[in-house]
Amino acid sequence: VSGFENKIFEKLSSINGYSTINNLFQTTFDKSEIPLSDIVQEDKSLIFEYIERPAIIKSKASSNNVIIYGVQADNLNHFTLFKHTNQNQLSNNDVIIGNELASKMKIQKGDPLILLNPLANQSIVNKERFLFLKVKDIYSSGIYDYDSRLIFMPIEVVQSYFNVNDHISGWMIFDQSLNIQELDLPFYQINLKDRHSELFRWINTQKWPIIFIFSLIALVSYFNLMSSINILFYEKRFNLAIMKTYGMSNKRLLFLFTIQGVVLAIIGSILGILLSFIVVLLQEKFHIISLSENIYFVSYLPMLFSMKNSLYILAISIISSIVFSSIALLQILSINPSKILKN
Repeated sequence: VSGFENKIFEKLSSINGYSTINNLFQTTFDKSEIPLSDIVQEDKSLIFEYIERPAIIKSKASSNNVIIYGVQADNLNHFTLFKHTNQNQLSNNDVIIGNELASKMKIQKGDPLILLNPLANQSIVNKERFLFLKVKDIYSSGIYDYDSRLIFMPIEVVQSYFNVNDHISGWMIFDQSLNIQELDLPFYQINLKDRHSELFRWINTQKWPIIFIFSLIALVSYFNLMSSINILFYEKRFNLAIMKTYGMSNKRLLFLFTIQGVVLAIIGSILGILLSFIVVLLQEKFHIISLSENIYFVSYLPMLFSMKNSLYILAISIISSIVFSSIALLQILSINPSKILKN
C-alpha cells in the first residue's frame, strides 16, 4: 500500500507540485497583491506562477472542454511528464495535451487546434475569439481526469488571450523542504494530499484490511509453532523425564525450548524478508503484476521494500515466538518423570 501511495503521490506532484498557493475568493488575481518575496525567503527556483482557465478546443474531428494550465516554458523541466519535451522550442502557439484527449479528438503531434473562450461575449464570427494552436507534444500521466482534460500552454499566451495580463491563479511549489511564510487571508497554501483528500483517504482505508489479513496469517503461523513444540515435547518426553530425573530444572528446559522457537522464528522471518525483497525487485523491474491505468492510475502494482518495517516484523516475530513457546512449554512445569518412565 505504501508503494502504491508513493507512486500516486509522485504522479500527482509531477502535475500540481507538492503544494500550491491560491486565493480563496478569486480564480485569478494580480500577482502584485502578494510578492513572491512575501511567500518564501529561500531559493525561489522551485516555486513558480501558473494560471488555470477553462476553455474549449476544436480539432477537425470534434471539440472538447478542457482546463488550461499556463506556465513558463522554462519551468516545464520541473514536470517529469515533459522530460522529453524541449522547452526551448516551445513557441507561443504550441500546446501540450494528454493522450486520452488526443485519442478522443483524433489528434497527433503537429496537428492544428482552435482554442475558444466559452466566457467571451464576442460573436462566433469574431476572429479575436479564436486562438490557433499547434500540438507540440502529447503526455501520459496515467490519470484519466488529467489526460482527458488538462492542456499546457505558455502563461503569457493564456494571459493575453483571456485579457488577464499580470494575473495568475497562484504558485506551484516543487520543493517540500521550502519554508513557506505564514499567509494572510485570502491567500492560503494547500498541499497535494489535501487537494486530493478523497483519493488518499481511499488508499489509507486499504491499509486496515491488509493489516488484518496478514495479522491473521501471522497468528495461524504462531499457533503452528506452538503445535510443533507440543509435538516435539511429546516425542522427547522420555528424554525430558530422564533430564529432570538427573536434576535439570524446569527453567533450564524452558530456556532450551524457547531458544529453539526463537531460532525458528528468526530463520523464518529472515527467509520471508529476503523473499519479499526479491519479489519487490522483480516487480519493480519487470512489472509482472499489471493493472488498468485508467482505474488505478498506474500501469503496474508498485511495491516498496521498507527496511524499517522488516526490522519491526523481525522483532515482533521474536517476541511472539517467545510468548507462544512459553505457553506451549508450560506442560514441562507439570511433567512427572516417574509416571512417564514407568509407561
